Amino acid sequence: MALEGKAYYELLFWGSGHVIQFTYTLLMLVSWLWLANACGARIPLTPRIAMLLFAIGLASVFVVPPIYLAYDVTSVEHRQLLTWLMRFGGGLPILPMGLAVAIGLVRVGNPGRLAPAQRPLHAALVSSLALFAVGGLIGFLIQGNNVKIPAHYHGCIVGVTLALMGLAYHLLPRLGYAQPVSRLATWQPYLYGFGQLLHIIGLVWSGGYGVQRKVAGSDQVLRSTQEIVGMGIMGLGGLIAIIGGVIFLVVMLRAMLHSKSELP
Repeated sequence: MALEGKAYYELLFWGSGHVIQFTYTLLMLVSWLWLANACGARIPLTPRIAMLLFAIGLASVFVVPPIYLAYDVTSVEHRQLLTWLMRFGGGLPILPMGLAVAIGLVRVGNPGRLAPAQRPLHAALVSSLALFAVGGLIGFLIQGNNVKIPAHYHGCIVGVTLALMGLAYHLLPRLGYAQPVSRLATWQPYLYGFGQLLHIIGLVWSGGYGVQRKVAGSDQVLRSTQEIVGMGIMGLGGLIAIIGGVIFLVVMLRAMLHSKSELP
């Protein structure tokens, strides 16, 4: 099959984008373990098993170049192999690691009993686990080329983002800045995660009525009240998530400026 222009380059970078996906997934898993440890969670996972899971995820990165060398980007085999790699190679370490971290959080108990410095980290970790899990489950509902597809990856991507936000909070004092301990820092991951959850629920709702992806405005052809409501929920969730993102910037800047003002 011969393709040129936009169609060819879309296939070319669709596959290579999986390398970035696998890399950020590994960073998220590292962040989960780091934040869980910072919250005092006892994770039922030995270091040897953890390293094995990381090795499986890392192996997925190195399998991508041979696929590109063996098959043309326009071939069926190229797309099928990368899809299989995304579903199994990249996803295999996530479930056992996520379950182990979730068990550790259950053992921690009531987050209200945590130290003030631990509460934002706990909130980010819980929000990340929940949103990534919802995004992953949505992936099993995908049928056709509708907005369930962006619902799936927007859930997973923001799950990664929340984990990195929590890690940023944890690293601030280690980089010479103040530790975020305010209620604003604790509620920020919940607000951001809730907004994104509404966003993807709206997309799944609309996708169930056949609303297509990669279209906007009048091209979406929203015919029914249910489709309009679904896209409205998506927009509301997006707005809440944006507010949560702005609050993250406020918390980070306050921590940085506060510590700098104390320097002689």
